[in-house]
Amino acid sequence: MITAKKILKKAKSYIGTKDDGNNKVIFNTEFYGRAVSGDAYPWCVVFIWYLFKSLGASKLFCKGDKVASCGVVMSEMSAQKLSYKTKPKKGDLAIYDFSGNHKEHTHIGIVSEVINSTEFKAIEGNTGSTNFTNGGYVLEQKRNINQVNCFIRPKYSAETKQAVALKENGAIYKYAYKDVVGKSSKNLKNLKKGSKVKPVADTDDGYGWSKVKYGKVTGWMMNKHLDVKGLSSFKKYTLKSDTNAFLVEDKKLSDKVKLKKGAKYTFISEIEKGDYKGYSYIKVNGKHYYIKLY
Repeated sequence: MITAKKILKKAKSYIGTKDDGNNKVIFNTEFYGRAVSGDAYPWCVVFIWYLFKSLGASKLFCKGDKVASCGVVMSEMSAQKLSYKTKPKKGDLAIYDFSGNHKEHTHIGIVSEVINSTEFKAIEGNTGSTNFTNGGYVLEQKRNINQVNCFIRPKYSAETKQAVALKENGAIYKYAYKDVVGKSSKNLKNLKKGSKVKPVADTDDGYGWSKVKYGKVTGWMMNKHLDVKGLSSFKKYTLKSDTNAFLVEDKKLSDKVKLKKGAKYTFISEIEKGDYKGYSYIKVNGKHYYIKLY
């Protein structure tokens, strides 16, 4: 469940980030798969792409396409009938032409505050106090609606307030991970299919877990149990090298095995506390393992 509030929280966490003066910055590195620099790599759109990707919501931005052009963003999102001209809301994307001619698409930001009918604030990548379109910083800027070609409203999830039924049996855990061996994330409550829980708005961690309430119990549940559209799911990855792991059987660590480079795995959670802190709990070909991925 990716809401506008969650995207903005992520965007705000990067305010103050700057490139090296030549467009070398973490967002470009993630986008291109390597460190890049030079005039060919402006990154205002890449910053927005990165926000959605990092929260497991890539499909909300240009249907998951890798896009680095304001013009392409405007074209693709307008084709989805998500663009409009006035009355922005928090979380909307703003595409600018600072000349006021509205003929070029030179910059993009995400609306963080609506001040009045003509002014708003936006968090923008690759901007500055004087160079708005290639300033090298992530900043929150004050903008005027006359500078905007269009606003775009991604298909965010609404903040869930009502109770929802479980699609299958599930459990509520103390933390957003499962430690079947060390039990550092206590199982607070086992629930049967059809039980109703109340998801806590804006707690989807982007990796398949959300915070829920059931009576007086509040904890974390796997999103796969919840009958709510738009929630993140477990990520699937490929091992980059041969890696030792422990097979989990009957809630105990069994044989130490070597998983081969290229093996496909589902990332369920990383254990954050207890004896197995730092291990990840993964699934490979129907079997579960504890593994150190970093």
